[in-house]
Amino acid sequence: MVYVSSTHYEDAYQRIADTAATTAGASVLLFVSMDADALCALRILTSLFKRDSIAHKIVPVSNYAEITSMNQTLAQNQQIKSIVFLNCGAQTDVQDFVTLRDDLVVMVIDSHRPFNLYNVFWHEQVQCLDDGDVEKNMGELREAFEDIEFGDSSSGEDSDESEDEGSDQDNESRIGHKRGSSEMLGDLAKNDRQRRKRKTDLDPESFMRMQQQKAERRDARAAHQQMIQAYYAQGSYYGQSCAISTLMLAEQLGHPPSLDTVWWAVVGATSQHVLQHIDSDGYAEVVRRMRDLVRRVCPTASTTRLNIDGNARSSNTSESALGSSATVTSSSQALLDSQLGLPGQPDDPPQRENIDPFNPYLEMIPEDEDEGYLRARAGAASNGEAGLLTSSKNIEQSVAISESTELKFLLLRHWSLTNAMQYSPYVATRLGTWSSKGRSRLDLLVAKLGLSRAEAQAPFLHLDPELKLQLYRKMHAIGADYNMADSLYAGFVRDYGWRKSRVSASDMVLAILALLQKDAWAGEYESIHISASGFFAAYDSLSQFDILRAGLHGAQHLQRLVVGQGISMLERQAVKTLRVFRLAILGELESSSHVFGSPFALRQLALFLMQTLRERSKSAHARLPFIIAGPIAQETSEVDKLMVLGITPMDYPLVRPHMDAPFNRSTYAGESRNHFGIVFEQVASEVGAEAKQGFFDSSVMEIRRSDMSAFVDKLRRHL
Repeated sequence: MVYVSSTHYEDAYQRIADTAATTAGASVLLFVSMDADALCALRILTSLFKRDSIAHKIVPVSNYAEITSMNQTLAQNQQIKSIVFLNCGAQTDVQDFVTLRDDLVVMVIDSHRPFNLYNVFWHEQVQCLDDGDVEKNMGELREAFEDIEFGDSSSGEDSDESEDEGSDQDNESRIGHKRGSSEMLGDLAKNDRQRRKRKTDLDPESFMRMQQQKAERRDARAAHQQMIQAYYAQGSYYGQSCAISTLMLAEQLGHPPSLDTVWWAVVGATSQHVLQHIDSDGYAEVVRRMRDLVRRVCPTASTTRLNIDGNARSSNTSESALGSSATVTSSSQALLDSQLGLPGQPDDPPQRENIDPFNPYLEMIPEDEDEGYLRARAGAASNGEAGLLTSSKNIEQSVAISESTELKFLLLRHWSLTNAMQYSPYVATRLGTWSSKGRSRLDLLVAKLGLSRAEAQAPFLHLDPELKLQLYRKMHAIGADYNMADSLYAGFVRDYGWRKSRVSASDMVLAILALLQKDAWAGEYESIHISASGFFAAYDSLSQFDILRAGLHGAQHLQRLVVGQGISMLERQAVKTLRVFRLAILGELESSSHVFGSPFALRQLALFLMQTLRERSKSAHARLPFIIAGPIAQETSEVDKLMVLGITPMDYPLVRPHMDAPFNRSTYAGESRNHFGIVFEQVASEVGAEAKQGFFDSSVMEIRRSDMSAFVDKLRRHL
């Protein structure tokens, strides 16, 4: 077994710790993908390394070419004993871009799927952390892989039972060898000599039996080859967040979850939801698994959720632990209903009285009984007296995580309600806020929510708490009238203390993604000075609120650019609807084209366009896949190239072989698959285009602009 089951993650970590104990310097090399999930996993993993005094080196990477380059300079260092891949490495054979020395240990923590079978079934030096799908759904696939790779290639030539047993022993001896190594080639040559030596004259009956066995063997191998081809042909999808995997690792090592590690796991898992890498049921499973941990690290923080009658309700319902294997027993809507307190839910335990629904840590006592409040009204004579106010036993500074019911209005707590709705793809695509009619509908919706125009344009943080409660309640009641029946969802928020706004997990994801692309927007804000690179600025934002605040400003700026660019393309009819997909290509002269040279910004723009056209298209074209291409900055490319990204809607129907096979099941992505990675590779090869497909997301590709026309023409006929 070369994959690591979800109950034995500590075994892979222990191998790294054992090798680190024999080395004086940095023995662990961390290749970290430049995305929010990988950054959160990195924070959790480095906290374990620091606790165990394991020196390590962090290398941010965005594609496999960078890993290969770093392998030549760093991995060849004999001091490096372990390599860890965070959110990369699972889909490609590790041996193709890393030199596996005999004393090297590799651990892969990646949410990209499907796994490369050589990583999970071949070499014991490569340890892939399994989220449960390999062990539960890939038993038949493992047998097929081992039969093809380790089985007797003579197609039944050796029919003797003793010979079969000997062949099995030879196969087992190969599993520990690197492919193409002298040991493995020597074993193959030895087996071939033994087969030739065993050939003797056979009687007719034995000959016929041998021929029948050979035919059966050929059929079995052909079936196994088809199964493996079907596994790779199913397309790409996502498994368990690698931040959750690292948190499970920490728990198995005996390190109790802390406020920070749980929050990082929540943010990493939420990034999959924000970028639509997992479906609604997959996200509901994430919320269920994180609830118990949130309540464990914040025992005094009762879950605050909104009831449709406007009251805040407190819930302490017990949920399964993070490492449990509980399955999804109800839909994501049922999960949201439980947070909203809709009828049919279990009765909640008695709740405390006098609780501020937006800050359950602040106990609201009568003013005439609050000594700190009375002293404040009288005026503090000194700093010491002022300190008495903040240390009052009746006021507790809120620094915790809590469950919450969230609106699909981006960055609502850090913006005005008007801006949060206008620049949220969810609202803009349904109301068409770029047109005068759409803006009128938005104004009408705000009025029905019970807010004046001045209140809607004021910072949401300063809005009256009663109006905030009313906003959630009324949005739930009238959302269906504006095609926004699902405007509420279950989420998590974190308090950072006094004079700091609460931050939801989804808002933090957007801030991290903005910091990763800070070179595209940092110049717009003279007051923001971040000396660190985008990667390490995003890394620091997970623990430093000032940098996080800068990231939130950057997220607002990027969201304006995404929506503005999308509206401009829609007005110019720059999106072409073809028979089997939609296509959009950004021009070189676009004012914000430099921003969309990043896969994340390009994906956000594609999701906005795809959702808008879905809401306004005929049913036959509503769920078409979407392909978008944006120019790559010239300073990073010697020739004029485009970055191409393909997106398949989560509910897009795909017909693929072995649909009923267990390996086609996914806990988090359901049956959703993105097949563009395979198609892009085939079409680029057929037209002879100069293309590069080395990104961790297989549906992303670089192509020369001059080859784009032939590529699209062939792609249209290929799909």
